[in-house]
Amino acid sequence: MNVDNSEALLLIPEGYPVWIDVPQASIGGAGTAMRFDLPLHGHNLPLLHHRETKLVVALEGLLDIRAGRRRIALLKEGEAVKLNPGFAHRIHQHGEVPSTVGAVLWPGVVEQAFRELAAAAVQNSYQRNDMIEILARYDVVWATQSHEYDLESIRVLPFRDWLGDLPEALAKALESKWGK
Repeated sequence: MNVDNSEALLLIPEGYPVWIDVPQASIGGAGTAMRFDLPLHGHNLPLLHHRETKLVVALEGLLDIRAGRRRIALLKEGEAVKLNPGFAHRIHQHGEVPSTVGAVLWPGVVEQAFRELAAAAVQNSYQRNDMIEILARYDVVWATQSHEYDLESIRVLPFRDWLGDLPEALAKALESKWGK
């Protein structure tokens, strides 16, 4: 992985960083790509993106992608799954070793929400409700359940097979960053 010049954002005071590998500003706002590590038994925030499509990539280790308590995909290193807007999900580390998650979002509005969260984390002054409010301004909801979701649309494919689904500028940037 070539992740030189990546920017680290700390979303939670004294938490672990989210690395912005492809900032939306660098590709004309077409999307964004970020990564974060999940320790053993770790998981991310339960989110639902109203406007963004999300590609979840297992950059290292295994990832268990869930909707509520239901597993929707188990990703091995190098595999990815595309989640359409409105699909509530949570990403869990799976297996014996920590995992690295790649998240590709287009059009990428959550990056700005994360930048606001990082600014608040520096002040060390926000609460969970503040986080929920910031995310909501960008049509991202703290949610564990979608109202409806189509499990037929869930396909696990090698990461490279999804590049054609991404905006061209984002796909090109990711090939040089995460391509193997």
